[in-house]
Amino acid sequence: MKLYGVLGVSVPTLLLLTLSACGGKQQNAIAKVGESVIDRETYIRRVEEMPTPVLVSGNQAVTAPAGYTALTRLIREQVLLEWAKAEGVLPTEQQVEERVQREMQNNPQLKQAVSEQRLTLDDLRRQVRVSLAEFNLRTKGVTVTEEEIKQAYEQNKQQFYSPATVRARVVRVRNAEIRKQIDDDLKRGFNFQSIVTKYSQNPVAGVESGEAEYPLEGAIDTGTPQGQAIARIREVLKNARPLQVTDWVSLGDGSVARFEVLAKSAGRQRPLEEVRDTIRERLMLIKGQQTNRDFELELGKRILNTPVEIYSEPWKKQYAQEMDNLKKAIEQFEKARGTPAGQTAPQPQASAPAAPQKR
Repeated sequence: MKLYGVLGVSVPTLLLLTLSACGGKQQNAIAKVGESVIDRETYIRRVEEMPTPVLVSGNQAVTAPAGYTALTRLIREQVLLEWAKAEGVLPTEQQVEERVQREMQNNPQLKQAVSEQRLTLDDLRRQVRVSLAEFNLRTKGVTVTEEEIKQAYEQNKQQFYSPATVRARVVRVRNAEIRKQIDDDLKRGFNFQSIVTKYSQNPVAGVESGEAEYPLEGAIDTGTPQGQAIARIREVLKNARPLQVTDWVSLGDGSVARFEVLAKSAGRQRPLEEVRDTIRERLMLIKGQQTNRDFELELGKRILNTPVEIYSEPWKKQYAQEMDNLKKAIEQFEKARGTPAGQTAPQPQASAPAAPQKR
């Protein structure tokens, strides 16, 4: 049995589109899903943290405004929550709060995003509530034994090893003159944090700066320029002390970087007690793919049959077209269920409306 890890922290891009086209029927409402209103504040927050999506339709890349995509995702989430409520599997406030605390404990980057107010606790609670509702629907009726959890842990132990890491501030420079300016600032007694702040506000100068976590263990392909650069960075950071500012490190692409070590953590094998819930949930999802294999079909039907009022005329027309496409996809899928053995029935794209129109 093979388990697959989940990657997941996205940095908000703060892309905010104009909302002037969305006014009208209700001053603080963007849309109404069934009897539930999606308010403007929730919508704006979603747009702020969402990158403009790029989808592939046929052989072409197509895009949709982040605002429209945010709206359709909020509609999907609201339908999910209503479905979970009807099935009696809507997560309680206590369950949501417990999961929020667990996620922040297990994910330092997420905790930092909340502390820096790049993500509010209310945003996180909504994301967790929707995620738990979908999980509960996908795994309804599924059970996993303690023996299965132990077996999966032993078979995938390497996935639960946390490598040694260094958290460091970094300034990356291509311009030799800027590099000299930074050296002069350090000689004059400026601390590294102030330099990171100073030059991050001047991206035109070709400077990249910020803060990141660097793994000190793991395979590196030293046959590539990128792998060689990673190896040099790793060697420098391994030997650096906390609060030490390193010398310039060549990155092999005409740029150099300097680091300030903030903290170092040793590698460790996470014990079963620490990852039991994660393994149990992964196993439940794997089983749920078989037990509740019609999840996407049912979700598509519920999206299609839920009354939705959109107050922007262009988006209203686009959503109507996508619902028409979804209806046709569901009809084709159900018709193909009688496909003779050896042929594959098409799967409906029920988790979201059809691909946005080309822009």
